Amino acid sequence: MKAPRKPAKTDTARAEAKRASAAHLADLRRAHRSPPPDVGLPSRAAVRLVCPIPDASWCSSPAQLCAELAE
Repeated sequence: MKAPRKPAKTDTARAEAKRASAAHLADLRRAHRSPPPDVGLPSRAAVRLVCPIPDASWCSSPAQLCAELAE
């Protein structure tokens, strides 16, 4: 008679640690998806002021354009 086979290792300690780590990272992502409840959010977005590039500029390089805009 042969000895019975050992059952296959399906849950090793490393696999359990990987699953626990993945679950922990998912919890962290879920927790940090939105800001904490005690932080106030602005009611509207801040407007960025961007200076337009002049249409009638004779400058061909960015350095010349910067010098022209500085004047």
